Amino acid sequence: MKISAYTKRLSVAALVLGLAVGCATAPEQEAETCEGISPDVQAAIDEAKSVNADARAMGAEWRGARKIINQAEAAGSECDDDRAMRLADEAQMMANESIEAYRRMQEEQRMAEEEQEPEHRDYTVKRGDTLWGISGRSVGYNDPYQWPLIYKANEDKIKDADLIYPNQEFKIMADPSSSEVNRAIDHAKNRGEWELGVTEGSDLRYLSGN
Repeated sequence: MKISAYTKRLSVAALVLGLAVGCATAPEQEAETCEGISPDVQAAIDEAKSVNADARAMGAEWRGARKIINQAEAAGSECDDDRAMRLADEAQMMANESIEAYRRMQEEQRMAEEEQEPEHRDYTVKRGDTLWGISGRSVGYNDPYQWPLIYKANEDKIKDADLIYPNQEFKIMADPSSSEVNRAIDHAKNRGEWELGVTEGSDLRYLSGN
């Protein structure tokens, strides 16, 4: 009886040991391998890069977009497609917003420039007007000595600076440069003798820039 019981216990131990060995030597299940960025993710990343390149060419690139694109590529390489797609879409959205913001800024600047004072003001000559008188009023320059500026701006309509006619339409420079103003004043003060109906030589020299 003792031998039989011992033999029985030995058989059970062998069975358990065999099962344990069998479990230990069973082949392990192979882990899934990542084959790199999927085509869909790569397409999204390429689109984000393209839009960001457009923004960069315009001078409107938001620098954070490139960082997010790099993160999208890293996530794609790790087969985290959901995160990669989300990051690529975010980078593209930011690049598009940068482009739109840049275009709005350009349009606002253009509109502001158009609202600035025009290059010329229009003036219709009235009876009794002279270039000296027009230049001395607010419609001119509040300085009669700047009358040569009006003369030069309308030389195609004025034969003699001392003789203008009602209803003539003159252009008055809105913002002449300091050098133009100084030259006009110098001519007005040093013009010399003049004769009505005659184009003085000094006037011709002024018009020619000499």
